Parts: sequence; C-alpha cells; structure tokens
Amino acid sequence: MKTGTVTAATLLALVLLAPAASIAEPYLAVRTGYKCMVCHVNPTGGGKRTEFGSSYSQTAMAAERLDLMTGQTAAAGSEPESWTGKLNDRFAFGADLRATSQYVAVPHDTDTFAFKPSAQAYLEVKPIADRLTIYLDEHVSPGAATNRETYAMLWFANKTAYVKAGRMFVPFGLRIEDDTAFIRQATSTSFNSFDDGVEGGLELGPWSVNVSVTNGQGGGNEINRGKLFSSLFSYVQPAWRAGLSASTNFNGAADHRMQSVFAGLRTGRISWLASGIYSTEDGTKTGRLKQWATLVEGNYEAAKGHNLKLTYEYYDPNADVKEDQRERYSAVWEYMPFQFTQFRLGARKSNGIPQNNAQNATELFLQWHAFF
Repeated sequence: MKTGTVTAATLLALVLLAPAASIAEPYLAVRTGYKCMVCHVNPTGGGKRTEFGSSYSQTAMAAERLDLMTGQTAAAGSEPESWTGKLNDRFAFGADLRATSQYVAVPHDTDTFAFKPSAQAYLEVKPIADRLTIYLDEHVSPGAATNRETYAMLWFANKTAYVKAGRMFVPFGLRIEDDTAFIRQATSTSFNSFDDGVEGGLELGPWSVNVSVTNGQGGGNEINRGKLFSSLFSYVQPAWRAGLSASTNFNGAADHRMQSVFAGLRTGRISWLASGIYSTEDGTKTGRLKQWATLVEGNYEAAKGHNLKLTYEYYDPNADVKEDQRERYSAVWEYMPFQFTQFRLGARKSNGIPQNNAQNATELFLQWHAFF
C-alpha cells in the first residue's frame, strides 16, 4: 500500500476510532485567577480535584450540562446536580482515564499509529476536616500499578501553612499536563517522577511558598546521603502571576542544579503561559552539562467548552555544543461537550538536527479524557 494511502487511512482511523486525554492545566488557573490549591488537593497542583475544582469543571468548562439521572440536556435555567466523588465528610475519590490515538511520521522511516491508554485513581481521606488529609494517587494502567503520591498533610488552623510527608511530586516550575514538553523533559519533573520526603508551604495572600527535601538521585541509600532540595515561589493576581523555582540535588560529584522562571497573563479571552528553565549537571562524561528549555503558550477560549492551544518550545540539550537545538510547535483544540468528558485533537511539528530523523517528526493525535 502506498504511503499516501496509509496516511489517509490512518487519519480516518484517528477521527473515527480514537478516544483520549487532558487535565486541569496552569492556563485554567491564569484564566480564573485562582491558585492551584483552589482546584487540587495537592497545593502545588496536579492529581485529584477538590470539591470546588470538580464543580468548576462541570459548571464553567462544559459546553452544556446533562442531567446526571437521565443523561438528557438540562433544561434552560435549571441547575442540575453536580457529582464530585465525595462520599461523605471523611472520604472522597476521583479518577482520570485517558485513551490516546497517535500517528507519528518520521522522515525516512516507517509511519506509526498506536493507541495508548492511561488511568489514575485518587483517594482522599480527611480524619479531621480542613486540617488533616491522607492522600493516595495511584497509576493503575497500563502495566502494573505504580504509586505516584502517598502522603499525610497537616494544615495549620488558619490555613496559611501546611506540612506533608510521604511520596510526592516535588514543587518545581509549571506543572503542565504534557510530560513530553521540553521544560518537563529537561528537568525530569514529569508526572512519572516522584520522590520520598517532606514538604512545607506558606499561603500568605497572593504569595505562595513551597519547599521540599526528598531523597533525590542516589539519596535513598546509606552510602550517599545527598538530598534533593526543591522550592517554588509564586505571586498570584487576578489577571497575572509570576514565579521562580530552584532545585539542587547534592549527589557527590554529580550535583544537579535547576532554576526556572515562569509567568501567566490573561488578556481578554486569551490566557498566556511562559516558562524558561536552566539546568546544570556535574559529573557527566563531558564534564558539566548545561541545558536550556523554554515554552510560550496561548490558550484562546473560543466559546464555552472550546479552547484553542498554540505552543512554541525551544530546547538546547548542551549549551557547549553548537547547532544541536530543537524546536516544537503545537496546535491543540480542546472540546468539553458536557461534564466529565473532554476531547483533544492536536498536531505537533518537531525540528531538530537533520541527522536525527526522530527529532524532526510530525505528530497527530486525538484524545479522550473521562474524569471525575
């Protein structure tokens, strides 16, 4: 079969067969003016939604609301019931189920088409309301179950400070949903990277400060006592925000340091995100490795339930090597027809060194995200 025919058949399959993914992302915080902790149990974002966050996704994000008992479109002016996964004042649970259909064209290589499912389950237990939380985040599919976060979190009585201990995502930079983004790859701070330790935070008006000490690379054994220190500082206003992050992993001759600056701005219906990271790692085969990565993203709310995301990314994997830089352009349409369901249709074009075919791939994907 000719390549053009294969491509056309694949694209048709993408449209007809593929379901897939997405979660609450930082651009939504910029759009609303909220801090991440307003919509997520984890104060630094990601994972299970709070009761407010779940209600917001059903009332403000969906193009229309369905009656949960009948499945029919709710009558105009009515206020259908919301379901947040809350069982009672002590227990609540949630889930993110994603199915992704992905077509990738690599120059001078065979095109690929694959389905990629993924699922997370969350459990939130509150022995003491608004003070003590025990939290579990489990990646349950595909493959064997993997624990991503398990911690106990204690809030001070005035809700201005907290401490948590256990397994967690360390506080660093923008926690965007796309783990393949350069700012996530270069820093290894994806939703597949978690660590064991303690974290503390302050919430003082528009200011947020989050600091953690975790095992880090090589820090979990008796011989190497090095630890990973991570920090996140942010200032949030209704129409804009800015922040800084720093991380240092003391690991003998292989110390790893990262810095990040990020910002968000709302201009009418467009919510902007920008981030830059700089990373240095000692002890590599060529000595100190210095890396840069940046991201600029615009999200246009075309109508209720519809979001158009345009992204530009830049990555320099070794600042001492010339002409090894990479770029990636993305366009994604996100559509939430009704509660608990979002579809994403997107295209990405990567540009890298000509000798590396994989760095010059073109990707098309369709995703379905079912969540509560």
